[in-house]
Amino acid sequence: MDFFPADAPGDDEIPFEQVDERTPSFEPPRDELPALFAVSEVIGRGDDVVIALTGVRVYSDGVELLVDRHLRRGGRDPREWQLAQMDFSGHWGPAMNGSDRLRWGLVLGDGERLFTDGRFGIPGAETPEGHTVRVTGGGGSGGAESSTMHDGLWLWPLPPEGPLELVLQWPAFGIGESRVIVDGGQLRALAASVKPLWG
Repeated sequence: MDFFPADAPGDDEIPFEQVDERTPSFEPPRDELPALFAVSEVIGRGDDVVIALTGVRVYSDGVELLVDRHLRRGGRDPREWQLAQMDFSGHWGPAMNGSDRLRWGLVLGDGERLFTDGRFGIPGAETPEGHTVRVTGGGGSGGAESSTMHDGLWLWPLPPEGPLELVLQWPAFGIGESRVIVDGGQLRALAASVKPLWG
């Protein structure tokens, strides 16, 4: 497993600042109806976890990759199941922290590599140079036998022509480096069919 770089030492504290205007590198447009790119591929699989790419929302200036994470109870007793669900959803434990955490990365058609550690963060004041990727809001649900989480990965700006490779690893749930590839050129082409949300 050598795709992801080592963590840099530093302070995890992020100052909060209220931002009213959209920061394009931080979130999809709020006033567009995206074009949908159909895809249904398993990215990674552990004993009781499956992570799948379930589609891509294409906007005028970026794409949001839609990912579903599925956890089944397996042979866990009630206490183990409760802890596993908390870990899986990101509310507690090593599955979202340290070297065993869920990690995402992208390789663009021009070879550029992008990484996110699943932190929401806050938008910066400066426009970044090159492409960025970050985790967008999601949600989920769970019950007595299974749990599902929905994630988004916002890539800004639109990807270049060529393959767009989504890479992940989640050692806490037994998933080593895993990847799936979609066509960046097809995503770029779909951007022309994006419609304004408010007419």
